[in-house]
Amino acid sequence: MTTKRAVMVTGASTGLGLETALHLAGCGFQVFATVRELARRSELDEEARRRGVEIEVLELDVTDRASIERAVAAAVERCGNLYGLVNNAGVQLRGYFEDVGDDEVREVFETNVFGTMAVTRAVLPHMRKAGEGRIVIVSSIGGRIGAPASSAYCASKFALEGFGESLALEAKLVGVDVCLIAPALVKTEIWSRNRGLARGATSSESPYRERFFGHERLTDRMVARASTTATDVAKAVEAALTAKAPRMRRVVGRRAALMLALRKRLPGEIFDRLYLRALNHLASPRRGRPEETGV
Repeated sequence: MTTKRAVMVTGASTGLGLETALHLAGCGFQVFATVRELARRSELDEEARRRGVEIEVLELDVTDRASIERAVAAAVERCGNLYGLVNNAGVQLRGYFEDVGDDEVREVFETNVFGTMAVTRAVLPHMRKAGEGRIVIVSSIGGRIGAPASSAYCASKFALEGFGESLALEAKLVGVDVCLIAPALVKTEIWSRNRGLARGATSSESPYRERFFGHERLTDRMVARASTTATDVAKAVEAALTAKAPRMRRVVGRRAALMLALRKRLPGEIFDRLYLRALNHLASPRRGRPEETGV
C-alpha cells in the first residue's frame, strides 16, 4: 500500500479482533482498534509493542450510541475518513433455549446484531460521501448452520447474515462493498475466560443438563483440535479490504467449508438427519459425566 488507509476494528481487546487489528497494522493500514473499556487495552498494547506495529486505541461500546458516535468522530478527525470497518465485537451464549432467559437473548442481540448495525450506521455516511469503502462483518459458521446449545448465538449470527447480504445490495450503489466472514471454530478466549453460559444451563432443574454438558465436552474437543487460527481470519479480513472485486461471503476453515459443501449437495432432510444424529451421538451423556467437563 502506498498510502495508509484507515480501518476501524471493533472488539479488539482479545481474540479475533485483537489479531485482526494487529495484522492489518502490519499490512500498512492505519488501524483504530476499539475496546469496550480502555482498562482492557493492556493485552492489545503489549502485543502491538512486541510486533512493532502502531495502532490507535479508542473506547467504543457497541451497545452505547454515544460511545459509538464519540469513537467514530475521533477516528474521522484523525484520519479524514474511514475506508474500512470491521464489525467484530460480539458475545457468545451457551445453553438450550428453554434454559436461556429473555434478558440473556436480548443481550446477545444488542451486542451481536444491533451493535453491529449501530456502528455501521455511524460509519456508512462517511464512506458514502467519499464514494468508497469496505464493511466487513465477522459472522460465523453458526450463522449458516445451527447447533444445539447455541440457539441464541446462532440466531444472532443468522440475523447478521441477512443484514449483511441486504446491506451489500444497498451499499454497492454508493461505492461501498460489504463482506461477510464466516469462520469455523477458532481457539480464542471466547471458549475460555469469555465463555458465556446461560444462567439456567447448568441448573440441576434443567431437563437438558446432562445433554448440555455433553455438548460442552464435544465443543471443547472440537476447539482443541481446531486447525483454523485467528491469523487465518485476519488474513481473510485483509483480503476483503484489499481485493479489487471482493466476494460478499468468505468461509474461513476447511471444516466450515466442508460442512457447507455437504449441506449444499445433500438433500436438506438427509443432511439434517445425519448432522443431528452425529451431534447427539458425540454429545451423549454416556460419553462422560457432567462433573468431568471444565464448565
